[in-house]
Amino acid sequence: MNREYEYIPMFSIKNLRNKVVIDAGAHVGLYSLIAATYAKKVISIEPHPVNYRLLEINKIINNAGNLVPVNVAIVGTRTEANHIYLYESTHSATATIMTPAPRRYKVRVKTLDDIVEEYTEQGDTIWLKMDIEGAEFDVFKHASMSLLKRITFIVGEIHLKHGSIDSILKKLKSAGFCTEYLHPPLAARNARPCIRVQDMLKLKVLRSIIYSLASACKVKLRNLAILFAWRNDNQELEKR
Repeated sequence: MNREYEYIPMFSIKNLRNKVVIDAGAHVGLYSLIAATYAKKVISIEPHPVNYRLLEINKIINNAGNLVPVNVAIVGTRTEANHIYLYESTHSATATIMTPAPRRYKVRVKTLDDIVEEYTEQGDTIWLKMDIEGAEFDVFKHASMSLLKRITFIVGEIHLKHGSIDSILKKLKSAGFCTEYLHPPLAARNARPCIRVQDMLKLKVLRSIIYSLASACKVKLRNLAILFAWRNDNQELEKR
C-alpha cells in the first residue's frame, strides 16, 4: 500500500522489465506478484512455512508463471547442517532468525551467493529486494564481491537495532554502488501501476491518519531505514 520500495522513481516497478528479481523475505508475495507482471523472472524467498504456503497459493491464483517460490532462509554463511531456527514474532511479517522466541521452526538455509548461482544466469540484470528482519547485516558482510558485482539494483529494509548501516554502505560502495537511505514512514506518490486493495477500508483509513500525522509532525522511525543502491552505469534511469 505504501510502495516504500518505489519511493525513489528509479526503483519504480515499471523499471523491472527484462530483469530478474530476487525477493528475499517475500512474506506471502505482494512485492513478488507485482514485480512478476514486469520482470523476466522473480525468485521469491520465504522461510516461514505458513507464509510460504500462502505464497504458493497466491502464485497460482494470480497465474504468476514466472514466479519461483523458494522455501529457505537467507543467511551470510551456511550452517553445518544447512538448517537454522526461525522464530515466530508478534506479526507474520516479522519472523526472524535473529531473536530467539518460544515458538520456532527449523528451516533450510541458503546464502545469497547460492541463490544467484542456482537461479540466475550470466548476463541477467539482477534486482535484489531484501527484508529479512536483521539478518541483512550478516548477508552483506559475507556476500562476495563477485556476487555483488552481478547485482545491479538493491532495495530493502535495514533493521538498525541489529547493526550499523555504515557497514553495509561501505561494502556496497566498495562494490561500485551508489547508495541512499531514508527513514520511514515513506509512501511513493503517484506510483504506477495502481494497485487495488479491496475490503480493507479500516486499514486504509488508519494508514491515512497515521501517515498524515507522521508527515505533519515530521516523525521518522530511527530503528529502520529503507536502503536504495544502484550502479553508476544506470544513470539513465535516474532521469526517469
